[in-house]
Amino acid sequence: MVARLIEEAKAELPDLQLEEVDVTERPEVAVRYRVMATPAIAINGRLEFVGVPGEEALRERLQAAGSREGWPGGRSSAG
Repeated sequence: MVARLIEEAKAELPDLQLEEVDVTERPEVAVRYRVMATPAIAINGRLEFVGVPGEEALRERLQAAGSREGWPGGRSSAG
């Protein structure tokens, strides 16, 4: 589900940059974000979700991040 939502968000926010990290291969990333369980989602350098987020919550956070960054198509959840 998360992968599908991220792919949809990438279509809506073409400048969205996505990096999927396997923390068993890059444990320093888990340490940096203090991730103790996966999946975990960081947006703009901030840990936003641990576990699978709800569709609407993830969509709203990605759109809000896009709006703050001035990405084309980015809009706030109020918009």
